[in-house]
Amino acid sequence: MAQRRRRDIWDLVVVGGGIAGLTAAWHAARRGLAAALFEAQPGCGGQVATVNVLDDWPAAGPASGVELAAALVAKLHAEAVELFHEPVTHVMHGNGVLLVEAQHRTLRARRIVAASGARLRALGVPGEDALRGRGVSQCAHCDGHFFRGRDVIVVGGGDAALQEALVLSELCRSVSIVARARLRARRGFVERAVGKTNVRFIWDSVVEAVLGSGAVTGVRLRNVGDGTSTEIACSGVFPFVGVEPASAFLPQAMRRDGAGRVMTDERCRTSEPAVFAIGALRSGYAGDLVSAVGEAALAVAGIADDLEN
Repeated sequence: MAQRRRRDIWDLVVVGGGIAGLTAAWHAARRGLAAALFEAQPGCGGQVATVNVLDDWPAAGPASGVELAAALVAKLHAEAVELFHEPVTHVMHGNGVLLVEAQHRTLRARRIVAASGARLRALGVPGEDALRGRGVSQCAHCDGHFFRGRDVIVVGGGDAALQEALVLSELCRSVSIVARARLRARRGFVERAVGKTNVRFIWDSVVEAVLGSGAVTGVRLRNVGDGTSTEIACSGVFPFVGVEPASAFLPQAMRRDGAGRVMTDERCRTSEPAVFAIGALRSGYAGDLVSAVGEAALAVAGIADDLEN
């Protein structure tokens, strides 16, 4: 293991310990840059670490998100990248460098890679918060076994919703996918879901309320076409209705798109030249794991060029 030493200024500070952030920190260390990484959660890997088998990762055999994240963390330890498990609250300028203010410390950095990703959106309906962890979940791999042999609802029409539905279909008696409009998921996911005898689609509908007292007993749905409401019995609700970029720590003046994602150039540089953004935080991100690690490599290459010149 490479030896760590105390630093006054870091070449690069990465904010976010998902696969994109871990990859950026690894590339930085391999290029000889002094790098540190912040991750707010106790473990690294982000949402990918909840996936048992990665569908979009080029590997000789089945690849686990947990194993991929653990392997990258081990590489960072070997390369003497400093990992801090605490949230970053602000990024600001200070005496020619950037100040990365976290919960317990402030680091001075020449460059920053924002790789904090995005948070899954809540439905924002009555009953959801009260029943979170009591039938409302956003991780089929984590919680699916609690619903073995039961009926569950998945809300959403994108890749994440279909992937979760496929995981749950192996455990649950039935999986109902509630979709407001046409599906946005990749064709392969849709075809696999359609081929499952215990998966059905409820079209043109949204969840109005999660029902139950102490545990989920059902949902109330509204048809967006005719406005009618119906109640569907279920034991679990898995909302996957989009994400919100986790960018509150970045300067408010930084350019963002209408959805709040950070805008960058083709090299992932933001409107603040010393800050780069990659992964789900970035406007234009393709949404798959391969794109995330590619952006990490691209951003670090640009940072290395900056610092060398």
